[in-house]
Amino acid sequence: MPFASMVVADGRSRSVDVIRGVALVFMVMNHFGQTFVGGGYDSPTGLFILFCGIFPGPLFYVVAGISVVLSDRRLKAQRASQWQAWRELIPRALLIMGAGYLLAIALFGWAWRLDWSVLQFIGLSLILCQAALRIPWRYRLVLPLFFIGLAPLLRLWLGYETVVGTVGNLHYQAPVTLWDHLSAIMVTGKVPLFPWLAGPLMGTLLAEPLVDQSPRTRQVVYTMTTTGAVMVLLVSPLWLGLGDTVTQYPLTSGFTLLSMGMSLLLVAAGVTTIDLWRWWNPAFRFCEINGQVALITYVAHHLFGILWLGVILGLYRHLDVVGLSVVLVVYFAALLLFARLWLPLRRGRSGFLDIGVTYLLLIVGLAVRFVFAGLGLWAF
Repeated sequence: MPFASMVVADGRSRSVDVIRGVALVFMVMNHFGQTFVGGGYDSPTGLFILFCGIFPGPLFYVVAGISVVLSDRRLKAQRASQWQAWRELIPRALLIMGAGYLLAIALFGWAWRLDWSVLQFIGLSLILCQAALRIPWRYRLVLPLFFIGLAPLLRLWLGYETVVGTVGNLHYQAPVTLWDHLSAIMVTGKVPLFPWLAGPLMGTLLAEPLVDQSPRTRQVVYTMTTTGAVMVLLVSPLWLGLGDTVTQYPLTSGFTLLSMGMSLLLVAAGVTTIDLWRWWNPAFRFCEINGQVALITYVAHHLFGILWLGVILGLYRHLDVVGLSVVLVVYFAALLLFARLWLPLRRGRSGFLDIGVTYLLLIVGLAVRFVFAGLGLWAF
């Protein structure tokens, strides 16, 4: 059976929405687990919480690259000019980056206004991937290797451990100067371009054959599967104590390989299951709904879950597994209710509506912090 194109009637991709939704579900479980329960390697619950945080970020990054190709092909089908593609993408990318900066202030205060995290990275990666599409596919193959391979050298050159710390002695500091910010963007931030830009670039490499229904589609999917498996297997000696430990903060090469490899395996599994085998079930539908409102719910789970329930209401590390399960069920039920009301209103309209709702949430979050700061209960 041949692969179907990722693109469906309304210009979206069901497989991409499902994959994005999977990333969001596991990210919420990881963030809520660390907020309300905590734990580490000493308990099965702690291990599961840590596992949930390995691949969601890189999975988002790969999907960001896929979304750039989907948008580019949609505009080409409409015979839009290259300028039109940039005119649509740049405002969206900059607004996503702006949301990231505002979220950092809402969560951590004004001192973290130059923080560099997931939303800032995704916004910038959209622009860089759109530019990368002008590079022939066979030459673009080397770019992910470049960003992954150069990352350890740049960490050594910029003194990564002096900025971020070592395992067991993590001391992230708020970037203060523009040089601090540039360093965070390139290497020392929570989601630096080196190595994580490899994820969106790999997404463009995978998406083009799928969207274009190229004869090499199967080969690309199988190559991605093999590459992901090899990356995960390369990390196994590190688990046995034969190399550096596998940690995200501070970032190690082992974590890069493990998380990127797992994300490639999940993307390959998703497109194979949905675009080739045409399998569908309620779990896919649940993840698809999550994926369609991912930006809104990414911000919402930080504000309502981590910040207000965890910090303001004092539930931080005060729940057990049952309590965490209740919070997760309530959160996802509220999400499904919101999606049921919101998606019919948004259908056929500008994708900037999601960004508008996201900014409304951020304004509320900033207002709450401002009020608490005025009462002397919290720094702004």
